[in-house]
Parts: sequence; C-alpha cells; structure tokens
Amino acid sequence: MHNLPYNGRKALIRMPAMKKIARFVALAVVSAVVAGSAFAQNPVYRVRDLVVDSVAPSAADASLQGRNAARLVGAQRLIDRLTLPEDRAATRSPLEASAVAQLYRSYQTQGEMKSSSVAGGIRATGLVTWTFEEDRVRAYLDQRGVAYVDNQAASSLIVPVAASNVNAADWGAQWVNRSASAVSGKSDETALAPYVGSVQTWTQRPSTSDIQDELSRTHTDHGVIAEVYMQGPQYYVRLTDMRTTVPNPTIGVVGPFVSLSSAQSGAVAELERAWKAASVVRSTGATSVSLIAQFQDIQQWTKIRKGLENSRLVRDLNVESITVVGADISFSYSGRPEQLASDLRSRGVDLRNGVGGGWVLLVSGAP
Repeated sequence: MHNLPYNGRKALIRMPAMKKIARFVALAVVSAVVAGSAFAQNPVYRVRDLVVDSVAPSAADASLQGRNAARLVGAQRLIDRLTLPEDRAATRSPLEASAVAQLYRSYQTQGEMKSSSVAGGIRATGLVTWTFEEDRVRAYLDQRGVAYVDNQAASSLIVPVAASNVNAADWGAQWVNRSASAVSGKSDETALAPYVGSVQTWTQRPSTSDIQDELSRTHTDHGVIAEVYMQGPQYYVRLTDMRTTVPNPTIGVVGPFVSLSSAQSGAVAELERAWKAASVVRSTGATSVSLIAQFQDIQQWTKIRKGLENSRLVRDLNVESITVVGADISFSYSGRPEQLASDLRSRGVDLRNGVGGGWVLLVSGAP
C-alpha cells in the first residue's frame, strides 16, 4: 500500500533478510513470549454466580452434587457466551453442555457454602465459579465447525440514563453494589463485553467530559449509555457507544422486560451479542496487509504493538522498519477489515485511512 521505509525517513532499525538459523532463533524467541502469555487464563472461560442448591444424605454429598449441577449450567452458559444462535444452529453436530462440562479446570466457592437439615437429608446452598479449559473448549468447538468469539471487547463504563417515565434512582440501583461501608459499580470482568456500572444516575444523556473522572477511576476504556424507557408496563433499553471514533454508535435496543432487574441483565446480554456479531470470523482465509503505525513516544508504540500481538485476528506480524515517530508493519488478518478495526479499537488502537490511501495505526484518541 505504500513504499518502505516509513515516510521515506531513514530507519533507526531495519530488519534485514534473515538466514534460516536467524529466522529459527527469532521464531523461538517469539514463541517463548507467546507461550508465556498463554499460561494466563482467559477470563471468558470463567463462569461465575452459579447457584448450588442440592439435598443429599450428607453435607459433603449435597455440596458435590450441587457443584456438579452448577457445572452443567455453567457449561451451557459458556456455550451461549462464546457462540451466536445462528452458528449453533448451523453446526455439524449439536453442542452438548454435558460434553463441555467435562472440560473443566477448577471451581471456587463465592462466599460461604451453607448447609441445613431438611426433609430427606442435608441441603447445601451457595454460589460457585467454574473455570473451563480454554484449549479443550476451543478444540471442541473447532471439531464441530462452529464459529466462536472468546476475545473481549474493551471494558466499558455503563452510564444508566432514565427517561421521564422511569424512576432514575431505581434504574441506577440496578448498576451498583451497596454495602455498609461503600457503594461501587457492579462489574463483570469475565463477560465478552466486560463492564463497570456507573454509580451516578442521569435523567439526560451526559457527555464524555461529564464521566471522564469516573472513567479514570474505574479504569474503563469508554462509556456506554444504557437509556431505559417504558412502553405500557414494559421496559426497553437503548444502548449507545459514547466514543466519537465508532462509525455507528447505536449498539441496539433490547426489550421488552417486565422489570428493571431483567432489563439490566438484558442490556449486558445485548452488549455481548453485539460484540460477537461484530467480531465472529466464519472464514478460514487470511488477508495480507502492509501499513504505517504512527506514534509520539515509546508508550504509544508499545500500546500499538501489544494491540496487534494480542489480537486473535492478526498473525505473522513483522516490523519492517521503525523510527522515533513511526513504523512500517506487515501482517495477515482473518475476517473483514471492519472486524479488524473493531478488534483493534477494543485494544485502544485505531485503524484509519491514511492520506496516501493506505491504512494507518494510531493510539485511540491521537490526532
């Protein structure tokens, strides 16, 4: 798309043609880095808030049976989280929660597991989180030819806005946790679209500057307005991305819901669905591209490079040359250009059209 090196400037680093042994050493170094990061558990494969409620002759048996039942529920939630209904319907063979339930890694109780005497034995109740083996789940889905998404969107701050026919305090309460000592936004770092709920309540749409302090405090990437309104006795939620760089800020309208609680859950589910629809790759081919990365300092360059390295759409990344203000990069990517742009945007990197007709990579928000 353009001539190397970057903008015709003398490169500080140029990558010469490597001999086979040099290529092998470089590949080994890259593989070691990738292998090291692979040991980090993908939070998407962790399913939390699974209910344990079982009766058995002993507390131990009741707890075991309850955890196993919760694991089956968690497996179905994981299938629903990673895939879209249309892809599940088109798979070569049905996806079975019982099979995925066997692909577990570990569990963790959430709070105290309680037991009590009831008719028929001992009842165990509580909440548990099950973590599944990501490589084995991926293999299971690949074997059945179903497309899936397990890379996360950028973490967002959900900004609850209530229309005039909805009590703003009631809607805001759906997005916060309250304790005797503090009020904090509800959050879920395991979702495909991780979020933190705002502790502020709005009756009209705020601007990005209005929520900037909370964005910084919660370490979220951007704001998403969740505007609730009523039609008759039912609730609907309109979701809008507050980023000015997003081509279409309207994420969707979901409903009807019978309560504000179900409206909150439905809004979160819609964020995940929209991210899957934008990110899912159903083709197996790859497109090669050469482009320019522009940056002002080493921190920006590091963010761009990590964004590319962490994208599951990008492969065969190669830095052709680099200066103090830019780099020539080539790589291959799966999916459509807008999917690549969406995935990189979720990692704080913008893919834009350059002056000369090629693509340019910049840190999000850079001029």
